[in-house]
Amino acid sequence: MKKLKDKKLFELIQNYLCDYLPNIRHRSKDTVKSSRDSINELLLFFEKKENIQVFDVTIDLFNINEICKFGEWLLAEQKLKASSANQRISRIKTFAGYLVGNYSADKVIILNRISEFTKYQVVEDISPKSLTLKQIKILLSQPNLNNSIEFRDCFFMSLMYDSGCRDNEIRSLKLKNIQIDKSSIKILVLGKGNKRRLVPISSALLSYFQTYFSLFHKIFILENYLFYSSTRKGNNKMSNDNSLRIIKKYVERAKISDPDFPNAHCHTLRHSRAQNLYDHSMPLPLIGDLLGHASLNSTKVYAQASIELKKKEIEKAMYGINPLLEMEEVKYVNDEDILKQLYGLK
Repeated sequence: MKKLKDKKLFELIQNYLCDYLPNIRHRSKDTVKSSRDSINELLLFFEKKENIQVFDVTIDLFNINEICKFGEWLLAEQKLKASSANQRISRIKTFAGYLVGNYSADKVIILNRISEFTKYQVVEDISPKSLTLKQIKILLSQPNLNNSIEFRDCFFMSLMYDSGCRDNEIRSLKLKNIQIDKSSIKILVLGKGNKRRLVPISSALLSYFQTYFSLFHKIFILENYLFYSSTRKGNNKMSNDNSLRIIKKYVERAKISDPDFPNAHCHTLRHSRAQNLYDHSMPLPLIGDLLGHASLNSTKVYAQASIELKKKEIEKAMYGINPLLEMEEVKYVNDEDILKQLYGLK
């Protein structure tokens, strides 16, 4: 039987994740999940690199030196980009700020120093990763449409690409948000900042909608989610983890026939739609409206990416011709999963 070395710390973690963020700061479920994941990743770092099991983690480990080492571990061994490492450490810094009000002055000084962490320099990559039209067709051809689950997966990916919506926007769609009139289809999307927009869907997807309804919405209840957890039958929307699994599954299939097929995730479909539309001469303001961008600056990356692509193609064609281009404490069973669950980390 093991017991926590610093029970107070884990009680504060629990309160931070289960009460402070959602109820006092009114942060979204996604924000709480991101914070939980970052704290879990820090605990994993203590275990893997410092050989300190979760039961032995204490407030003394929350100091600037450990956070710096954590950042280097994220970059070197977890292979994260600088921007991703910065996000994780930013969440740890926010949590450290929360801890400040719960400890004595000597601990407060150490915790405050965590805010001194300097972000890693991010090398800007203006080109959002996207798939060509040919690659999109390959990806969407992977599911077996005679299998109901794989048909659902194909419809999910097709709708995400066609609409250019964010993953959560598609997963949040309810049947009442879908407008079908003869051959016209529109979906009412709730985007960032609770802004609503009406997104037109290609009539080519009409048969997909009809088949999907017949398979998964035999009883048409307007308040049910379009894509739902199979255990809840429409009352609970599909999870983020499930949508990630869908894309990964068919990307891996595509790689069997083409090992060079690029990695992709849900947001790749959104980027791909925007880039493909721009490359086929749709004006940037219209693309921005489709994507729900608040500023045209967010949409301009697709124009820049198109220029960069053309530049690379020119360089490829010129290579070899132009020489310039050659250049009392509760006791626990020895089970970290139970411990994390008790303190809101799962």
